[in-house]
Amino acid sequence: MSEPEPDLVMSRRQLDGIFRESLLAHLDKLDRVAAAERAEPGFDPESSRRADRRMGWILRILGARGAAAIIDEPLADEMRRDGLDDAGIEEARTTLAAMVRQNGHLMPRARLEGLLANQAAAPTTTNLSLAQETAFRGMSAAAFATERRYDGLRIEESTVRDAILLSEARETGEIVDSKTAGASNRSRTGATIIPSMPTGVAIVSSSTPIAPEATGKEQPLKGTHPIVAFGEAMIAGRARDETWDAKTQHQARQIFALFAKLLAENGLIRVTDLRQSHFAELVDLLRSVSPSYGKSPRDADRSTAELREIGVKLPPGKRGIVGDTINRHLTFLGQLVTYLKAQGLAIDASIDLALLRARKRDRARNRRPSLSNDDVVAIFRLPCFTGCSSWREPFTPGNHVFHRAMYFAIILLYYTGARREEIAGLRVDDIEQVSRIAYLAIRFNETRRLKNVQSIRFVALHPEIIRLGFMDYVKAIRALGYTLVFPDLKSPTSNSPLGDRLYDEFINGLRKAISNDAERKKVIHSFRHSLGNNLKQARVHTEIRADILGHAGHGETDERYCDPTTLTLMLEELKKVPAVTEHLAQKPIQLLPWVSAKERPPFARVRKPRGTPK
Repeated sequence: MSEPEPDLVMSRRQLDGIFRESLLAHLDKLDRVAAAERAEPGFDPESSRRADRRMGWILRILGARGAAAIIDEPLADEMRRDGLDDAGIEEARTTLAAMVRQNGHLMPRARLEGLLANQAAAPTTTNLSLAQETAFRGMSAAAFATERRYDGLRIEESTVRDAILLSEARETGEIVDSKTAGASNRSRTGATIIPSMPTGVAIVSSSTPIAPEATGKEQPLKGTHPIVAFGEAMIAGRARDETWDAKTQHQARQIFALFAKLLAENGLIRVTDLRQSHFAELVDLLRSVSPSYGKSPRDADRSTAELREIGVKLPPGKRGIVGDTINRHLTFLGQLVTYLKAQGLAIDASIDLALLRARKRDRARNRRPSLSNDDVVAIFRLPCFTGCSSWREPFTPGNHVFHRAMYFAIILLYYTGARREEIAGLRVDDIEQVSRIAYLAIRFNETRRLKNVQSIRFVALHPEIIRLGFMDYVKAIRALGYTLVFPDLKSPTSNSPLGDRLYDEFINGLRKAISNDAERKKVIHSFRHSLGNNLKQARVHTEIRADILGHAGHGETDERYCDPTTLTLMLEELKKVPAVTEHLAQKPIQLLPWVSAKERPPFARVRKPRGTPK
């Protein structure tokens, strides 16, 4: 049966669906923020309530007026009648103006297209505009619902309470539901399938023991383990909220499946029976398997004993998952434990996954040392910046300056402090300009992911970047029809991160510039630490440094509704960074010859026809 054609003009039902999705997602976010605030000393619910209502008005106005959003006197009168004082109105007016200046009235197209896709609506210009307006209204309604966050008035709780009591009565045998008592609603193991879980998730009841044949040490679990089922429900929610991309979902799904396998082999099915020792056993397993665990599709079908057997064949120092990956797995499991508690399940309160995290000997700031200013000066005196013999020999002195990733990406890394992949994966549409200030729009795109949602930001471009011709370079790349700012990093035969290619090309130059073996721990990422250190030494405020580097604030309160630092202010602060490229002369744009000709990259591997011997 073919899929229905998406509607060209949205119906009221579809608009209601977008409103509902936006409302619920923003309610969840604000509930989490409020929960974090309540744990902080000096929490003032009335101050938080006022902040929410101010933002409710801002979102409502953005949805209704778009780029023309301002708080005029008639609106200010409405806000006064709603209880806002003049100081609050003025604060809202300032915030709104800053958001419009930085295109905050425009939601990311990918987000809008996702909302439309969920309603089977075509991404036409009209529908995109309607979706944006409706999404802002939904978020506004969530912000105005302050009574649920600060007065404890949640109208849905009576329904949830009744559902919990009814479920408990069924589990204890007090009530037999004809819909779940029949054989048709039994899994092959005899465990009850709960019909109220999300579509496509068959979950074994956490209170029903699984059949003995599925609990043997080498027997796979027949049916879906509750850990997997609840995990899938949580993943679906994170995907809906756009907080987890496809890669993050895959990583979480992997560890949930492995944990479920371990629990099933031990005969543990009820999630309420989870104890600290079960998580400790999982960490022990992760330290015993091959470092390449998960890369082979066959690993999913192997028992934990088989996985250990593969690992034990390796030398002790060569087996086990690295500490950072173990910590990432524990983070996912910690989120799952929190999710289970949120569903009303009585999870053991003594579970503390932080106790199992891999410890690191050095402070984070020492593991990736900063580049000193002398280091950076030496780097920008390499021939790839001052003049090289040819594009194939970028570190041999000569008369050519080629404008490529090895040139502009490295300069951007120093002056913006962005992560390697954030720069390598820039698209031409991510280079924007407003009020004569050029900036990078660092956001999720089709080429690469970001570390987290705090990484989404605007970063003003230092005058040195402009002087050296970056905007002319982008114009030339765009004119050739490229979508990537640095097409010289992309191979049509590889899916490797673009930053890996930049690293491979530049690492020899980095080693030439920093020849001391003791300093070899300095890598491309050290540019980021260098900018952070330079900003700190220049006494740039912590909040502004966080905006530039894409860091979260010290607490959820800092993240609440703080205005994004205006580009003008950000640029003034970035000018305090030492201009170590002043010695470089501005040159006419000279692209790599194969980029200009739009030819296949010389480093791309040739694909062999199927069946060709290696």
